[in-house]
Amino acid sequence: MSKVQKLSRLALTAFVASSILSGCSYVVKSGANVAIGFSNKHIVPPILKMGDVDMACHAGTALTPAIMATKDMGADPTKMAVLLYSASGMCAERQSVDAELRYLRASKNNQISEAQDARVEQKRWAALASERQYTAYQLFAERWQAKYKFKLGDSCPKMHKDLDQMVYLLGMMSGLQAMTNDINSGGQVNVPKDIAGIVERGMACLDNTKFWGAPNATRATIWTLLPGSGDGKPDPYQTLNQSMQIADQKGVRLAYALNAMTAQASGDNDKIRAALQAYGASRADDKPVNPEFRLIDGMAGQIMQEIADRYWTENTGQRAPDDGYTNFWDSKEDNSEIADLFSGDEGKSDTSVPSDASPEQAAPEASTEEPSP
Repeated sequence: MSKVQKLSRLALTAFVASSILSGCSYVVKSGANVAIGFSNKHIVPPILKMGDVDMACHAGTALTPAIMATKDMGADPTKMAVLLYSASGMCAERQSVDAELRYLRASKNNQISEAQDARVEQKRWAALASERQYTAYQLFAERWQAKYKFKLGDSCPKMHKDLDQMVYLLGMMSGLQAMTNDINSGGQVNVPKDIAGIVERGMACLDNTKFWGAPNATRATIWTLLPGSGDGKPDPYQTLNQSMQIADQKGVRLAYALNAMTAQASGDNDKIRAALQAYGASRADDKPVNPEFRLIDGMAGQIMQEIADRYWTENTGQRAPDDGYTNFWDSKEDNSEIADLFSGDEGKSDTSVPSDASPEQAAPEASTEEPSP
């Protein structure tokens, strides 16, 4: 066989191999895109309809690696990944709060080693929550800025799909939560603090009524926490009240959670109680939850439960009872059942552990039709 023939055969072999491999790559990419498209259309809506936050957060933890694997296959998993990372972050955040409650109980009883151990655990879980939430924010920010050709916080993307707007909202909220949990962790994740300002400006791109009052409630929360961000803006507490009224009408109470986060950050006892009582009243039978977004309402409910448990534990050494949003241990009404819980000596000690074990108080963090998942 001549040298020319050998070279021709080698070239033909290389061409055939390249064609086969390219074809395989195309098939893999097409399959991954079909799977992601199917998930966005047929799996995300049922997840948003779930009322079980615990199940959703564990599903997020379990499914996220598989969904993110499609990115290496050439697919774009951003929409579902933002939802799953946000849900998974709620798992770690709840564990962080549980450890904080253990810290508070140990601190009250002067159990120094127990308190210090709980504090370490709290920081670890807060760091994990922050990592997951910051990842959700980064995925959203990178993809949306490339897709819509805009700069987050400086301009608004022209989003025509409701799911894209929903991801925008969740991505923004995740960024704010990531910053809050990073503060609680002692700065282990190093989430940029300028996210608060970006979120405040970026939330103005969403229709406040369409999204249950949450965009303006988020902005109002930041106005009370970030110096100078509220200059020239409406009164934040009036804005929060207006957003909560919209939340009642729409059946998604995220604005109530943001109101409570604002009250907690202020340290004002009256504001905390008012926020808890407002949420308690919002759970009346005549104010049903929007069936399309039970998960978002459930996430807000988990935040409210954590704030109530923290408030009760700080003052009584125990979590909030079933009626702990509206009926407090020192209320003037007949609270004989609650009083019985604290009639003994347990939980009454005011002795606290040394200051190096005390927790830092962290900040929280065009159409008007209902968004379709």
